[in-house]
Amino acid sequence: MRNYSYHISMSIAFLFLIILGSCNQRKEVALSQMLPILGEIAIHPKTKDTIFYKAPKFKLVNQENKAIEHTDFSNKIQVVDFFFTSCPTICPVMTNNLAEVQTYFEDEEKLRIISFSIDSKNDTPEILKEYAAMHEVPTNKWSLLTGNQKQILQLAKDYKVRAFTEKSMEDESDNILHDGTFVLIDTQRRIRGYYDGLDVNDTNRLINDINVLLIESK
Repeated sequence: MRNYSYHISMSIAFLFLIILGSCNQRKEVALSQMLPILGEIAIHPKTKDTIFYKAPKFKLVNQENKAIEHTDFSNKIQVVDFFFTSCPTICPVMTNNLAEVQTYFEDEEKLRIISFSIDSKNDTPEILKEYAAMHEVPTNKWSLLTGNQKQILQLAKDYKVRAFTEKSMEDESDNILHDGTFVLIDTQRRIRGYYDGLDVNDTNRLINDINVLLIESK
């Protein structure tokens, strides 16, 4: 009887070690995949704590003509890009790739997508709503934002991506220029990654990194 009890106890202990080892292995994998925190850092003069660069604050209007600000995304992982609805070249590709991200995480409440329009003159909330309908953008998960163009171009600088206007040599109108970057923001508004929004492989890398942040935020 004692031998029987002894073997049971040893089996339970062995099983516990296997489970513990498995948990530690998963934890080590998650830690090995941790993403860098990007942007400038500072040291608090009194506490000596590290202060990480934060994504900018904003207050704009979405495709439903509703006022939206950065606090509406508190404790959310965010994917950010800059676009305009009449862009004939890179924006459709970027939107399609963001749609893939949205579809992959359609049941994930912790993720939000934010697309800032850099053509405030033409991209009214009504135009953004039409664009959202065309691309099946879920309003509760994906915000298309418009507002003062100067402010939005400054936001692009603060997110550290390229978006600007320059005068056309033909008719002195403004040409809107921007890159195809996606920016990954964590629940603490820290920048955790940049991705080529025109590249399928880099979009897949973004999806993988969002999964890493989801693990990290638990």
